[in-house]
Amino acid sequence: MRRFKPIIASLSLGFAAAAIALPSGEAMAQAASCQTDFQKVMGPRQALIDRINGFRTKRPTAELACSTLTQLVAADRKVIDWMTENKDWCQIPDAIVEQLQEASGQAAASRKSTCTAAKNQQMQMDRARSQQPSGPPPVGSGVRLPQGAL
Repeated sequence: MRRFKPIIASLSLGFAAAAIALPSGEAMAQAASCQTDFQKVMGPRQALIDRINGFRTKRPTAELACSTLTQLVAADRKVIDWMTENKDWCQIPDAIVEQLQEASGQAAASRKSTCTAAKNQQMQMDRARSQQPSGPPPVGSGVRLPQGAL
């Protein structure tokens, strides 16, 4: 998951560089509009990346990690769709779209393995609960009385 941070930086820098390259006043307004829209779409994804990076210091449960990665894959899809839709208008380089698609593929692979681990962990917990007797133990059980002369 460490590879997400450099990709985010390159996405932001690449997009900003593309926006700066536009010459006219109309193009500057277009670039500002594109940058604003891009930040709106990218903000939720960046928040998820920050949460995932926080997992290095405070290990999450498998269920929390699965949920977070599922949200990241969905956020990636929204960003990729926005970039694809606005690629020409906002002059987004193909390399940036490809980098995000690669990062999204990595997130999806991580999500799959993490969610599988969460599912297996939940099945083990359910199995352990079902094997425990329910209710109080029968009278006289659980305590071993001393044998022999008292």
